[in-house]
Amino acid sequence: MLNFNEFKKDESNSIQEMFNSVVFNLITDIPDSLLCPNRDPDTRADILIKQAALKAAAVSTSLSIPAGFTGVLTSIPDIAAVWRIQAQLVSDIACTYGKFAMLTREAMVWCLFRHSAASLLRDVAVRTGSRIVVQKLSLAALQKLLQKIGVKISANFLGRIALRAIPAIGAIGNGAYTYFDTNEVGKTAKSYFKALEGVEKPELVENAIDKESESSDDGADQSASGENSAESTVHSSDENN
Repeated sequence: MLNFNEFKKDESNSIQEMFNSVVFNLITDIPDSLLCPNRDPDTRADILIKQAALKAAAVSTSLSIPAGFTGVLTSIPDIAAVWRIQAQLVSDIACTYGKFAMLTREAMVWCLFRHSAASLLRDVAVRTGSRIVVQKLSLAALQKLLQKIGVKISANFLGRIALRAIPAIGAIGNGAYTYFDTNEVGKTAKSYFKALEGVEKPELVENAIDKESESSDDGADQSASGENSAESTVHSSDENN
């Protein structure tokens, strides 16, 4: 019999590692789209969202059917497949609004996790009027952000893993959650790219996260400089004596 408490820690670490790998690949290699700008992007985006939500729900439901330990093993392929579907949805919506060139890695993270990790993403975007301006992050800041999101997402996902021990009900529950989750991703992407209509190129602003990192580095350098100066004074005093 599967002991969930003993498995919980290892599973959480596995999900976090998988998260960092899969999502980092998605945002550094944004999926291409075969779609073109649409004359009625709002209606087309709604259709894309519904199609993606149904597809993601079907994938999650089918991978959640096995119960017990086998069901737990399918949890990682499940969430990885769903994220790929959601990333493709974001890409397709961007193309539908003719804004694929503005789909940066930061915008992809915003669209994928805005609804599930809002508190962690509050410093990633700035509202200017009716638009959301996603800030450009350094690679180091982006990796740290993904790690934090990974901890939050994996903790929530462990509760869904428990449902897999219940035949049928667990599969339906996971499918319903995935449908809702994908729908939220689509709505975020639709709102973001719709608000960019009339904008020719992405607007970048200086990121507070990187500022904090630079301030910390400067503080560390000043501290080290102070220590070196103190050491020099001590050595000089010893030599004079």
